[in-house]
Amino acid sequence: MTLRPLDDGDVDAVAEMFTFKDAMWDVLAIPGMPDDPHEVARKRIADSKAGWRDHGAGFLAIVLRDEDHFVGYCGFVNPSKGEADTAAGVALEVAWAVHPSYQRHGVASEAMAPVVDYAFADRDCARLVAITDPKNRASRVLMKRLGFVFDADIHAYGVAQMRYVLDREGYPR
Repeated sequence: MTLRPLDDGDVDAVAEMFTFKDAMWDVLAIPGMPDDPHEVARKRIADSKAGWRDHGAGFLAIVLRDEDHFVGYCGFVNPSKGEADTAAGVALEVAWAVHPSYQRHGVASEAMAPVVDYAFADRDCARLVAITDPKNRASRVLMKRLGFVFDADIHAYGVAQMRYVLDREGYPR
């Protein structure tokens, strides 16, 4: 696979992912998220482009190299809002979304490994945070596989969520 920053040419592919409401419910349930999949896609891409431009962190398109086929995105959530200076250093929130046809095939796991590497090596991040709905078992399993540990039940994005963290010292790579 190849990872590259999301761009305006990805609107249709990202929007198509969000037509699968049963698979993308956790993102679509965020208060203030548009109802129209194309508006969701444009919002995600605009936030990502601003994140890369202003903070050196945003979402990356996951593209299958042999097919040049978009299958999802991964990376950093709204770095301007998610980035926090903690006593230990910078913390960033990570997230991913994979097209339902490619879920449960290791795509998110393979894509997130270099994202985590980038955060710790190039961004000198002290901690990564991943937040998910308690019902999203697949995301919780992936978080644990990447080395994240449960931190707290929280209220985020307008609903009850679970927060997992990965500190630089706990990173297994």
